[in-house]
Amino acid sequence: MTLKPGIKLISETEGSGVETKKGDSVKVLLNGWLNKGEIIQSEFTCEVVLGARNVIPGIEYSIEGMKVGGKRKVKLSPHLGYGEKGVPGKIPSNAVLVYEIEVEGIESST
Repeated sequence: MTLKPGIKLISETEGSGVETKKGDSVKVLLNGWLNKGEIIQSEFTCEVVLGARNVIPGIEYSIEGMKVGGKRKVKLSPHLGYGEKGVPGKIPSNAVLVYEIEVEGIESST
């Protein structure tokens, strides 16, 4: 299943309650790897405001429609990650990324 072009859904656990939507503040737990398996983020918790672009686009798009307790494992194309620039010393240019995303809480914008 593809969520948006450039995002491949590898696995999903649905969760319960209302789905996330633009404007919501979502508490997520992230684990990320380079496509070859090297860890780039481990057990990283953050707040993401959907639509505010405070994380890479692939993560933000992957969170849309998730529910509390839901988990998604996704593969992101470089244009939805760090692109040509990468992150010097950590993420190479044009890297394909794999993320596990777990929604821990949702604060609705309405």
